[in-house]
Amino acid sequence: SEEGPRPSFVGRFIQPVKTRVFHRGSPENPKAEVMPAGPAVLAGDLQLNSDSGGAVRRRKFADWIVQPDHPLTARVMVNRLWHHVFGAGIVTTTSDFGSAGAKPPHPQLLDWLAAEFVHPGVTGGAPWSIKSMIRLMVTSAAFRRSNLPTPEAVTKDAGSALLWRYPPRRAEAEVIRDSILQASAALDYTMGGRGYRIHNLKKTYAQWEVVNNHGPDTWRRMIYQERMRRVDDRMFTAFDFPDCGKVRAKRPVSTTPLQALNLMNSDFVLDQAERISSRAMEETAGDTVKAVNRCFELLLGRSAEDEELQSCVQLAQQHDLDMVCRALINSN
Repeated sequence: SEEGPRPSFVGRFIQPVKTRVFHRGSPENPKAEVMPAGPAVLAGDLQLNSDSGGAVRRRKFADWIVQPDHPLTARVMVNRLWHHVFGAGIVTTTSDFGSAGAKPPHPQLLDWLAAEFVHPGVTGGAPWSIKSMIRLMVTSAAFRRSNLPTPEAVTKDAGSALLWRYPPRRAEAEVIRDSILQASAALDYTMGGRGYRIHNLKKTYAQWEVVNNHGPDTWRRMIYQERMRRVDDRMFTAFDFPDCGKVRAKRPVSTTPLQALNLMNSDFVLDQAERISSRAMEETAGDTVKAVNRCFELLLGRSAEDEELQSCVQLAQQHDLDMVCRALINSN
C-alpha cells in the first residue's frame, strides 16, 4: 500500500515564563504568580513551580488528564461516543459539563459507562478502548429498540431522553451520500490510502473550485473526501456538512429547499438513480412490480406497502423507474 506523508516538526525550545494574574485584565498590571496546574476544583495540583521545564509540565498534565479517577476525562469521552451513536449525548451539551451545561437525565448511566471505560468488566476489552465502548453501546437494548412512538410515551417524553425508544435522528451528509452509492452497488469499499479530491489544483486559496464531485473517481466513502475550508461542494454542504475550518462539538440540523433540490436534480443523484433502477431491473429479470419493490429494499431497507407499490408502479409506467428511485431518495 502507498506510504503516507511523514509528519515533521520544526521549532525551538524555550524555558516557560512565569504566569501571573493581570489585575483587571491589564497586562501592564501583573499581580500574583500562577503555578502550572489544572483547575483546583478538579484536584489539579501537579506539584510544579515556575522553574519546571516544558517537557515536565506536559508529561504531568497528560498524566493528570488520564488518571483513572479524573472526574471528567472518561465521562466526557463516553458522552461524546454516546452522542455519535444515539444522536445526542447523555449530557446534550457535549463540550460543556459545567454549571451552564445541560443536566444528564441518566447521571448513573454516565458514571457507569465512564467506570466501564477505564476499568472494563462487561466489555472485557482493554482500558480506555473506544472500540469496546462502541461495541457495548450498539449491542445494548437501548440501541436496538424500535423508534416507533406510542401516544402515552410521547406525551411524557417527546425527546426520548429516557430511552424508551431509539431516538429518531436525521441522516448526516456522509450517510446520505454513501447509502445512495451502496444502493447502486457503486460504492468503493477500499480502506486506507490516499483520499480523493473534488477540487481543482490551484496555488492560491481563493481559486479553489469544485470540478468533480460525482464521477467514478469519487465513489469511495465520503470519509476519504478531501475538503477545503469554506468551499461549498455544491451538493452535500446543504445537509449541514460542517465547515472544515471550525471545530464543532455538534452539527446543526436544518431543513432547507436546497436539500430536496440536490436530491432530485443534482448530477450525482440523476446518475445514481439510473444505476439503482438498472440494478433493480437486472436483479428482477425486468419485472416492473418486483423491480419497484427491489428499489424500496435497496434504498429504504424494507419492502413496499401495497399502496406505495401501486403508486410507484404507476409512476414507473408513466415515466421510468429512475423517477421512482429519485422519489425514494427524497422520501422523509
